[in-house]
Amino acid sequence: MKSRHAATPFLILLLGMMLVSNMTGVRCAHGEVIEDFESAVTTWRPSSADAPISQIEHQRKVGDSHMGASSEQIVVRLGQGSYVYYGHTVAPARVVPDLQYSVWVKTDRPGIQIAARVVFPRSLDPRTRRPITTRILGDRCNHPDRWTQLGIRQIDRMVHEQVTALRREYGAKFDPREAYVDLIELNLYSQPGLMRVQIDDLEGEGLLNVPQTQTTSQHVAMSGGIRGMSGTTGANVQLAPPRAESASNGQVIELNDHPAVPRIIDYNGEPLAFLKGLGFTAIRTSQAPSPRLQQELLRYNMWSVSSPPEGREPKDQSGVLAWELPITDGEDGFSDFAIRAADLRLLDGRKPRPVLAIAPGRVHDFSQHSEIIASRHPVLGTSQTLSDYARWMQSWSLFASPSVTRWAVVPTQFSPNTQRQVSLLSQESQVPMAFQPQQLEKEVFLALSNGVRGIVFESNTPLNSDHPVDLSRRTALDIINRRMELIYPWVAQGTPRDGAFSEDPNVHVSMLATDTAILLIAVRTNPDDHFVVKPLPDRKVTVHVRGVPMAAEAHRIGDSGIHPVDHTRGLGDMQVKLEPGEHVSLILLTQDPRVVSAIRARSERHRVEIVRLRMEAISQEFELARNVQQQLESPSDSPAISRGIDQAWADIRQARTLFADYNLQTAYDYIQKAERKVATVQRLQWEQLAQQYRFALTNPTLISYDLVPFASRLQGNLQYLRPGANHLPGGDMEDPTFVLSSGWIQQIMPQPGFDSAVEFSPQQPHGGNYSVSMRVAPDADGLYARPEQAPIAVRSAKVKLEPDRLVLVRGWIRIPQALSKESGGVLIHDSLGGRELGLHLTEATDWTEFSLIRATGDADTMYLTFELNDVGQVFLDDVTVSTYEAGRGPEIAPGFQETDDDRFQTLQP
Repeated sequence: MKSRHAATPFLILLLGMMLVSNMTGVRCAHGEVIEDFESAVTTWRPSSADAPISQIEHQRKVGDSHMGASSEQIVVRLGQGSYVYYGHTVAPARVVPDLQYSVWVKTDRPGIQIAARVVFPRSLDPRTRRPITTRILGDRCNHPDRWTQLGIRQIDRMVHEQVTALRREYGAKFDPREAYVDLIELNLYSQPGLMRVQIDDLEGEGLLNVPQTQTTSQHVAMSGGIRGMSGTTGANVQLAPPRAESASNGQVIELNDHPAVPRIIDYNGEPLAFLKGLGFTAIRTSQAPSPRLQQELLRYNMWSVSSPPEGREPKDQSGVLAWELPITDGEDGFSDFAIRAADLRLLDGRKPRPVLAIAPGRVHDFSQHSEIIASRHPVLGTSQTLSDYARWMQSWSLFASPSVTRWAVVPTQFSPNTQRQVSLLSQESQVPMAFQPQQLEKEVFLALSNGVRGIVFESNTPLNSDHPVDLSRRTALDIINRRMELIYPWVAQGTPRDGAFSEDPNVHVSMLATDTAILLIAVRTNPDDHFVVKPLPDRKVTVHVRGVPMAAEAHRIGDSGIHPVDHTRGLGDMQVKLEPGEHVSLILLTQDPRVVSAIRARSERHRVEIVRLRMEAISQEFELARNVQQQLESPSDSPAISRGIDQAWADIRQARTLFADYNLQTAYDYIQKAERKVATVQRLQWEQLAQQYRFALTNPTLISYDLVPFASRLQGNLQYLRPGANHLPGGDMEDPTFVLSSGWIQQIMPQPGFDSAVEFSPQQPHGGNYSVSMRVAPDADGLYARPEQAPIAVRSAKVKLEPDRLVLVRGWIRIPQALSKESGGVLIHDSLGGRELGLHLTEATDWTEFSLIRATGDADTMYLTFELNDVGQVFLDDVTVSTYEAGRGPEIAPGFQETDDDRFQTLQP
């Protein structure tokens, strides 16, 4: 027998081994976290099923998680079958003995099972020419209503066991070497009925990354779609050589030989899985993506739009959709662009990627040296309406080369300069201001209806912020991207066709035709929708369509599914009735059942989520309307507002109940009722303040519904202020020598086809003896109907202003002959507010006063610019810049005789 003292070293050694074993066990149990489900965007996607499935809910749920703050929840209704797989993409990991995965689930029914997809890159399926894949199975959940960890282990052994069967199916040449896992799946099927599952903490061990150079095929596997769109299957990696192919084929962009509608977002560091979940297919970066970002893009089947790399060969850059060449200011900007574009094509290899130009002007010239031309024409929160934007998009396309692909740049938030000016006016460092979801949707589809093949969504800050403004923004973008995906075949390669019109001038209708079907895009707008959307009339609108085959049927591609359309037929034409609640209507006209079947299948993948997102959007707008009403300094006693808020809340609650019961169409009907009531409330609240001004943009705090409380506060403050002395020299336009010597200058931008001039005119001045005239006229050749950009501008003298002051700019303008709305007419803007807060004026037969309220920061210098963008003549007079001082009562402008009908739009409360 050994003594106690003799046994002590052995016990110490044994305890040490147990401690090491326990520590090792803890490390293995946790492994490497692949997804912690703490962000707001869902990452599990339907992969395959043999049972009918209706997805009722799919979201990140806060609370009741396994670890952390949130988990991913999926609620589905299942029919008779045996499997319904949802998959989560993982970084490709080599099949080695240590490889294993685990995930935590909580479900109301037993039977959920984990699985993994294994890819054999050295063996191609002879039928599809894609790498062969197989599925291996892991643990099954047998404990409902509690968090359970499901694992899949011994992957190497299970793959080895399947090799014999795979060789029997594919022949002796089947090569299992270098197999890897790229997808973790959950089989949600247990029995027919409603199934609810929460998923959290996906982890992996023994993860050995796959070298990209050891695979065999160059093209990403497709299944009825293009890269980055729903329906993509197969290996979720970019295969060697590490280069994805994009090309411009006429007006169609092709990604890996498939027509595409790129949906591009400015990249601000968000997780790519997050952006992919919102439906974006590409990111836009100011610099070429780093090698690590390239790998992430390839992992998520996404693309990049970026500047060419510096110090590296462009041909070595993978996953590039298009090269964006910056355009410099000055006379040499165009020639520099043309030279760089030619050099880039030579350096980019055998099949160079398209060159993108976002051209502020000279569209025809830039489109001759690029494959893609994009326009940036902000409209939301400016003085141009959505109808003006539709006309501008149509006329802008005439300047571009017929062979170039056209994209549109759509801002998703106000510019930093606009936000700064509003913050100064509101005396708040952070002011919430956002576009309404329906505003963004209207702008995007107005662009698409005019032949645009891709959208660049401009974003200045990350989309994954938890701020309510960003939550509203990403909800709107998710809806837009899903609706774009429903109709991408027509947007990608449809031919614009004439023959559709409505007798309602506020309905903009266009047709895109393929060989087998016609898509109608109808966008309904109202005046001032670019500030706050007005509710649509509760009536159907008739659209007349010519040249429709007699056998064609009409189908509405709605948010809740594909529905028959109320229509009548004539000889070679059709009259289609638009639903009263739809701001953007998508109508399919076809006699081909295959087209209907394909669009119905795409709708089934998205309709539940679109309805859920609509419900989220209206809930957000409702809460905003209620909060705005509570914040107003002088809340309205209007019974219409109180009644509208109460009724909208009742409709939203009813919609939620019906959606939970999967009564999708009725739920959507209640969502539309709530949308109309909330829009009525918001418009009434905004109009009570906007009606005090001749031009709503006079007060920049009226450019967004979020700002209504700040607009009310500013308007209340103006009752106790009055403008002081004028600080702008020469604004009376009386002494040409003094005007020029004080710093006023003319800016001439010569354009072929037009003559322009600035002169002092004695013809009917507003006050005194002279006014200033700006004139643009066709030259002797007269080749163009209107200028592409402003040929002539006048810039005022600079004014030094004190810090932290309110400023009033005002003057008088006369436009003898009305200017075109699509050109923007005359643009009056200043250096504090910028172009986007400027006034576009097209009609002013008699002398008309304009005014702008501004605020200064620490120390600001200010000057004004007047641009004439159209053929015609305008007159300016009595322009002043004043700072507000303490006082009571409105100040009447110089030379203005007050009458009972007159109102100074800036100061009258």
